[in-house]
Amino acid sequence: MQCISGVFISLGLVAVLTTDIGYGLEDNWQLLLHAVQGNGESVLDAWNTKSPSQCTPNNGCLPSGFTLDHWRDNAKHLRSPLIDQWESLSIKKIRVELGGQGKLLAFLEFDGNGSNNEDWFSKSRLLNSSWSDLKTSSTNIFSLKGHDRDSNPVKRHFFVNKRYAGCPNDVGWLVVIDKTDVCSWSKKGTIPVFLYSNGPQAVNWNQSPGVADVMNVYIKAL
Repeated sequence: MQCISGVFISLGLVAVLTTDIGYGLEDNWQLLLHAVQGNGESVLDAWNTKSPSQCTPNNGCLPSGFTLDHWRDNAKHLRSPLIDQWESLSIKKIRVELGGQGKLLAFLEFDGNGSNNEDWFSKSRLLNSSWSDLKTSSTNIFSLKGHDRDSNPVKRHFFVNKRYAGCPNDVGWLVVIDKTDVCSWSKKGTIPVFLYSNGPQAVNWNQSPGVADVMNVYIKAL
């Protein structure tokens, strides 16, 4: 359980290289979202948009029992209809993983008891993460919606941030950039971009944060 699907990006293509999909095959973890870097689509919109009645990977829907083995597509994120059934699932834990080139790069794990499909991503529900300082540090933003405004647009989602102190001094742990904005640190490639602290503690977003290829969300039900 130490890596998620191996992914590389070349000439705009995303290709899964291994059959190890991490928590999707072990300990009853169920994949809910497979989001890919650089396809131009908002990850938050994918999470919030109700799945179609005909669920296939071609329309961005993750069918029951589907695995990422040999999946090759960068046109859409893949979303499970289980997200729409959240409060009936008796969810025990939720896990977010960032990965790239066959490696687990960063993760967060949350208490799912009594949660809904938005409030699970919060500091109060955090059980564990790949950062040693996160549980004990103060945060100015910790939510799915994150920093989201339409005027002078900012779309920083799945956002775990320590502080704002002007763009050159912003510090945090994880952010999905669904639209590049005024800060130069948000301009790391074609959206969406998955930025994370690649050290044991929070990172100044201007000082070479990690950039992941994929983000997966899993649940474990009772």
